[in-house]
Amino acid sequence: MDINITGRNVELDEVLKDYIHKRLDKLERMYRRIYKCEVILEEEKIRKNAEIILYLKHNRVVAKESSPDIYASIDNAAENIKKQVRRLNGKLNARRRKAMLGRIMNPFRGAGEARPLQEEVNRIIKVDTFAGKPMLPEEAKLELEVLDQAFIVFKNADTGEVNVIYKRGDGNYGLVEPTF
Repeated sequence: MDINITGRNVELDEVLKDYIHKRLDKLERMYRRIYKCEVILEEEKIRKNAEIILYLKHNRVVAKESSPDIYASIDNAAENIKKQVRRLNGKLNARRRKAMLGRIMNPFRGAGEARPLQEEVNRIIKVDTFAGKPMLPEEAKLELEVLDQAFIVFKNADTGEVNVIYKRGDGNYGLVEPTF
């Protein structure tokens, strides 16, 4: 984790930097998806403010605290951000568990009955109908070029059977004729 420390009207000595690193290294062990951390320390007349910003993969967590002592402000902000990260981690884990259960469990059956994952993969998700107008394979090829589709199902005018014409990877066309 990359920690950037900025001081506004605060002198940043090594003791203070080490203290901040020690407090924030605990966060990195708790949540490994933190890739950047910014700490902004600011001193006003009687208040010392500490702001910690964590940049996660898809989120940003911010905690601001102020007190008369800079170390107390850092401690309070670190505890506040630790609570936020713990809450966020819990939400993400709950969302993952719910998604896994949604994939495994069928909502129309009893809650304890599992359904196989194979059913979900092999479903028919779209049904198309076509007008079986008779045409020659050359006409079907021209219509395939005009429609810019991968294949066309048509009724062959010569044989009266249902045929499929499709574009091949080499730029040519293939014709599928049924044999019964």
